[in-house]
Amino acid sequence: MTRLLICTLLVGGLVLTGLVPISAVRADDSVLPPTVRAHAIRRTTSVTIDGHLDEPAWAAAPRQTGFVQRFPKDGGKAEHQTSFAVLYDDEAMYVGVWAEDSEPEKIRRLLTRRDVDSPSDSIAIGFDSYHDRRTAFVFQLNAAGVQRDMLLFDDQAQDDTWDAVWTGNAAVTGEGWTSEFRIPLNQLRFSSGDTHEWGFQIVRMVARTQEQTAWSPWPRSAPQIVSKFGLVDGIDHLKPGRRVELLPYALGGVDVMPIADGDPLNAHASMRRNFGLDVKYGLGPAFTLSATINPDFGQVEADPSQVNLSANELFFAEKRPFFLEGVDLFKLPIGNSDNTVEGAFYSRRIGAAPPAPDGKYVKSPQSTDIYGAGKLTGKAQGWSIGVFDAVTGQESADVIDEAGTSTQPIVAPLTNYAVARVKRDLRDGKTSIGMSASAVNRSLSGSPLAATLHDQAYTAGAQLQHHWGNNAWEANLHMVSSWVHGTEDAIAVTQRSNRHLFQRPDRTDLAFDPHRTSLGGFGATWMAGQIGDTKHWRFGSGGDLRTPGLELNDLGFQTNSDRVIPFVWGQYRVDEPSEHLLNWQANADVFLVNTFEPRVEAYGLECNANIQLPNYWQFGAGCNLARNRWDTTALRGGPALRADAGTNGFAWFNTDTRKRVYFNFNLSGNHNWTTDNTGYNIDVAATIQARSNIDIAVGPSWAERDDPLQYVDQVDDGTMKHYILARIKEHVASVTVRMNWTFSPHLSLQAYAQPFVAAGRYSEYKDVNNPHAFRYEDRFHLLQGSDYAIAAGTVNVNYAGTYSFAQPDFNFRQLRSTLVMRWEYRPGSTVFAIWSHGRTDQVADGRFRLGHDFNTLIDGGGENIVMVKANYWIGL
Repeated sequence: MTRLLICTLLVGGLVLTGLVPISAVRADDSVLPPTVRAHAIRRTTSVTIDGHLDEPAWAAAPRQTGFVQRFPKDGGKAEHQTSFAVLYDDEAMYVGVWAEDSEPEKIRRLLTRRDVDSPSDSIAIGFDSYHDRRTAFVFQLNAAGVQRDMLLFDDQAQDDTWDAVWTGNAAVTGEGWTSEFRIPLNQLRFSSGDTHEWGFQIVRMVARTQEQTAWSPWPRSAPQIVSKFGLVDGIDHLKPGRRVELLPYALGGVDVMPIADGDPLNAHASMRRNFGLDVKYGLGPAFTLSATINPDFGQVEADPSQVNLSANELFFAEKRPFFLEGVDLFKLPIGNSDNTVEGAFYSRRIGAAPPAPDGKYVKSPQSTDIYGAGKLTGKAQGWSIGVFDAVTGQESADVIDEAGTSTQPIVAPLTNYAVARVKRDLRDGKTSIGMSASAVNRSLSGSPLAATLHDQAYTAGAQLQHHWGNNAWEANLHMVSSWVHGTEDAIAVTQRSNRHLFQRPDRTDLAFDPHRTSLGGFGATWMAGQIGDTKHWRFGSGGDLRTPGLELNDLGFQTNSDRVIPFVWGQYRVDEPSEHLLNWQANADVFLVNTFEPRVEAYGLECNANIQLPNYWQFGAGCNLARNRWDTTALRGGPALRADAGTNGFAWFNTDTRKRVYFNFNLSGNHNWTTDNTGYNIDVAATIQARSNIDIAVGPSWAERDDPLQYVDQVDDGTMKHYILARIKEHVASVTVRMNWTFSPHLSLQAYAQPFVAAGRYSEYKDVNNPHAFRYEDRFHLLQGSDYAIAAGTVNVNYAGTYSFAQPDFNFRQLRSTLVMRWEYRPGSTVFAIWSHGRTDQVADGRFRLGHDFNTLIDGGGENIVMVKANYWIGL
């Protein structure tokens, strides 16, 4: 629930990764030059993209210089001279950069796979070809010739999943190093005309000293990047070319997995084969239609293992390329905190694995087939438009029950997903207004899935962002409304879900209605404050409102509703470096959590601070002091449970990332003095630069939790409902290992593995019989002695009635690993060789025995998938 991080991101965070350091110090605007201008000339002789810049075309081009230091002293004189030249022809833009260095042997040239932001010497160039001062296409080369690209939007927001097809190279010389870029015009977006004047930027990074210089520097005190670009002119008589890109793919492989004895449905070994097509088509100079037919994402890294004991689903980040690229317009977040996962559009809904049915033998699909998906995006005359649509197919499972009866139940219906957004920039981008809408339509006629799924789900939203006072002040407002429709049974499931809990017996504002066939709701988040310009202070106020009926989870991700959370925050920062500190900052906020009954759930104070030392080590810590009063979800549909004050805190540090070995350490914990609820989590990560082309990361993690109020079950004995809680002692251990071995900028090997063990043992079972009691001990009856007995994995209770529930002890073990060889054999065309391995084991045993658990995991059987996938880029 912390709101401190959003403040930090807005004014002190890393906006342009690899180009803007967290530690960059504030400049006095008076030391920064006015808008700078470069002149491009038409290329008349040949250029070879080898990084050497030794052709006559580069000798004839006018060089530009005048770079200004951004770090360590913002606005200071650059320690190393940098110059550049710009060429163009009817097909591409060419940029050559001369980066002088008196010690070229110390230039850091880490060889990594494409799009990795490594601590290397690098050059990044940015084109604001729309010339809207809001959007830029950024291309980066490090001194080893590794490519990286990204899209900047809304002046300072970043989408590093954007990929373009371009070429570049770098070379180390006796005077430093040089970089050479060729950016095809069909990868940029611009209007037709006889003359063009675009925004333009170049930023240089010197890894060993962390010096960053920019041709057109922008003050750290202002949340601006693209609007501070310089200009490049002289680009005449360009015509936007036809932009047609085809990317067909084909794959083949084998899947080998263990199966149960006598299983007639699943094969021990099966073939994998598939083919599909991605298409990009330019609709005029400003808009692009992208589509994918029968996509495959076999090269994507596996999701991390987790155990979920809550009533909410787990969030997993999107990793599929088609759903990552160019989706900045579709980011529709809700909430004003460091919560970056909740929003009206969560693309992992599309193609997700359907729930597997019960049975003795079951063969269920691991994903839902995506028949096709498309998106239309573009920007023209201040208008940004995005439309997305995807269709997933009906899926069925094969089931044989204990009686030997075979069935094929439908587990996922034919579904259409759509989302659209339009945004208008005003006042040179200082003000923007937008509207959004989404729709989910499922074919459920006559399907048993109509008892649980909505056949229709719609949202509509509006967004406003306004800057004033030289962009030092900002106000944001996001609103969204939702409406879902379904059968009485489906809407009853929604009302009873942990996001809504309409059935809670002590609610005073509404009641569960078993005859409803639709549900609507509204949400809004707002924030306003001073986020720049002043030397030390930042402050503001905001809030998060969600009515009880807000439901976004058909196409979005939402964990709760029924809340009003106002907050006020402030920050004090010192960016001027001193003898002992490069910079430091402290943040604090106060908050109040209400429901619509109204019921005050909690109020409290949050604070954090972080510092950076001259040796580039960073430290941070923070805490949350909450006066909790009620927990309306603890009994998952039962009465609200009175809560008690608690606290949680965290601390972290990072060592100098310039070193061959550097560490990240994170510690978090919580404690409640009334209930004696205690937990902590330790994460350590070591990154080892074994060679210039090999890096290894090892990250062990350990967590323990002792919670006396873990939800277990609710049981109706025929006369009353019993809500069961218990003390859980949970242990979680995992190790995440990653290795990247890069043979060339176009050939790399990537490995990932994570063994994971979690165990939970339950004791001190409690029957909650007075949840509103002020004293903790009076809220429940502690089952003991003759109150209960455990037999054959079942807890049989004889207190205030007779009932039973399953013993919840668990021990979960899982290993997930992926090995991917990636070869970009020509620009935009790639071959992937993939080995994926996974194994899972679970027993009803709450004992945590790390060595035994890991050995059991290793000795067990697993699934192995080996396949080769190849695609071929065609530009027309």
